[in-house]
Amino acid sequence: MIQLEDIKGRFKRDKAISSGYPIRVLIIKEAAGLLCMNSGDYSLSPGRVFFIPEEGIIRLEGEITSAYWLSFSSLLYSEFLLQHTDSQSRNLFMMLSFRDLTVQQAQKAFTLLEQLKREIAAKRDTSYLAQYLSLLLGFSAVLNAELMDLTVDELQQVLRFRAILEQYFKTERATEFYAAGMGMSSRKLNAFLKKAFSKNLPELLYSRLIREAEELLIHTDYSVSMIAEILGFEQANSFVSNFKKTKGVSALEFRRMN
Repeated sequence: MIQLEDIKGRFKRDKAISSGYPIRVLIIKEAAGLLCMNSGDYSLSPGRVFFIPEEGIIRLEGEITSAYWLSFSSLLYSEFLLQHTDSQSRNLFMMLSFRDLTVQQAQKAFTLLEQLKREIAAKRDTSYLAQYLSLLLGFSAVLNAELMDLTVDELQQVLRFRAILEQYFKTERATEFYAAGMGMSSRKLNAFLKKAFSKNLPELLYSRLIREAEELLIHTDYSVSMIAEILGFEQANSFVSNFKKTKGVSALEFRRMN
């Protein structure tokens, strides 16, 4: 579902670059030359991150001293799309695009990539890798302004929180539970979440619950009361009223529309 390789050497444009999975990212650490596509030639600048469309044939010309070649499946990519619903994020891989990171941002991205390489080698589960990939794409595409100011350690804490939230959002609501999982006090956790997400824990929990509700309404035949029970609402009416307040339509209307 995901491959991350070091790529280096001298390349000629007469040979296409292969990948294990259809969605691809090329992250340049040190290189001189061009990335060549039908749409044109693009400089292999240090700190440049290329987001390559599924159908694009990639050729390189020049010499790469150090770069990362990341490819992954649509299944892993779907988590990124669920977390990033704006048009800029949805169109990231529609055609060749790239971002130029600052030296400091690039160093953080390289550190995240090296850690991701270790996570892949350790055969971490799909859910965790999806969260890691979503964090990496959001950072390297400069889509999350809050992330850009975080240290590498704080970015790792973001990933840890997302992993805990993903595992327990249906059953756990208490700040103390998530604070214990993060090894923080409740006060420190909420301060960190405000810094990293511009939201507090209840807001993040509720956002994740509504996102899951949308998925269940679209992709299952479960009744609204059953969905409320799955998501840990003690009263179905509470789920119904909160969903309508958030989405502007009732859960049943949302299901019909989608």
